[in-house]
Amino acid sequence: MQTEIKTTDTVIIGAGFAGLYLSFILSSYKYKDFILIAPNKKTVSDKSYYNFRSRGIKQESLKSSMIKTGKKKCNKQLVNIMTNNIDDELTHLSLVTKLRASYLGVQITKPKAFLKKLRKRSEQKRIYSEVTEIRKSKNIIIIKTAKETVNCKKLIFCCGGNRSNFSKNFNDEKTSYNMFKIAQKIGCHARSINKIMYHPFYSKGLCIPSDDLFGYDIINEKGDRLNRTHHLIEAHNAHHCFEEIAREFKDQKCYAIKNNTKIPLDIEPHYTLGGIKINKNGQTNIKNIYALGECSFGMHGHGRIGGCSLSEIVVMSRIIAKRICTLK
Repeated sequence: MQTEIKTTDTVIIGAGFAGLYLSFILSSYKYKDFILIAPNKKTVSDKSYYNFRSRGIKQESLKSSMIKTGKKKCNKQLVNIMTNNIDDELTHLSLVTKLRASYLGVQITKPKAFLKKLRKRSEQKRIYSEVTEIRKSKNIIIIKTAKETVNCKKLIFCCGGNRSNFSKNFNDEKTSYNMFKIAQKIGCHARSINKIMYHPFYSKGLCIPSDDLFGYDIINEKGDRLNRTHHLIEAHNAHHCFEEIAREFKDQKCYAIKNNTKIPLDIEPHYTLGGIKINKNGQTNIKNIYALGECSFGMHGHGRIGGCSLSEIVVMSRIIAKRICTLK
């Protein structure tokens, strides 16, 4: 069966928070010549809790902790861009959705309502089909899905951290095609795409933000408190030290207990720590091809700080959007 052929200036692959927010920024610039491609109408963004790190936190502290947590593998230029721009972007964000203070910085008050608003803005520009192949031909990028072929000049990977490849708990994110490998096939440089961050606070397949465990006792099956984990949670610093916590959790059943509530905790694969390498403009080594969000590499190195994934998206979305709008 012959697939339909569409033509547009820009294609965004992925309609999680990165793809939706980028399309929102493009629309705010009155830029309409783009299409989003996503496997289905569901988005993992519906499960996110939306902490944005920075406001109220010293920039130098944020820079230092990112580089430390990233084991000095961060691109310092990217780190500087994010920390120097995040507060301005949170001001922009506060004009379109209500924010409230959180331990990390700020949090969207009604994330599902905001996501609904983002989806509504882009609904007419979306293709629900999985990307199966990408090819470059002269100045055209050819993107094939099961239903359509889309020809474009610019492409942004917003396809997340490929978590579905690593855990049975991400069944609703299963895809048949690995976007990192597709990106590599067209020449994009990628690093550490098989390196996984393990998050120690999963319960029955759902991720629990570490700050939601504040006030709980963290114990093993014998009832002994896990002192290091407990201290880090009480200090609102667990998101810096997941590797330490994972070591303390190793080979034992663990629980969070408060009053009559007992929550079983498991260590689960969280997302990829590597990704597609980008420069200060969000661009890959291939002209007119960009990466945004969890699929990109350079901001965090071999480690992530809680809340920074979203902070990175709101900063880099505007940087990429400005380039998309000015490059003809």
